[in-house]
Amino acid sequence: MNNYKVGEFYKAKSYKESGFNFPDGEYKLKIIREGFPEDPVNDEDELIIAEEQWLEGLEGSDQYKTDLDGNWYYFEFPINDEGINYMWVPESVVVEVFN
Repeated sequence: MNNYKVGEFYKAKSYKESGFNFPDGEYKLKIIREGFPEDPVNDEDELIIAEEQWLEGLEGSDQYKTDLDGNWYYFEFPINDEGINYMWVPESVVVEVFN
């Protein structure tokens, strides 16, 4: 059981520690949803981006079903030069990336 709480800030581990490349800074957890989100929050493209980023290439695998049906976390990104303000992230990635 993970104890992530909406409204709290979390720091991303480095690429070397987690295997994922998230910009440095604190990420604010805005929403937790059970299963892949059905409605966008701020931007029509955010669900397409989440699907491409986290689910594409996993189709037919156990990990695909686990991620699709598991909790999804909506993070507000720190100011960064990637142009990403918010992103949906599956729980399997959240536990690897965020302290």
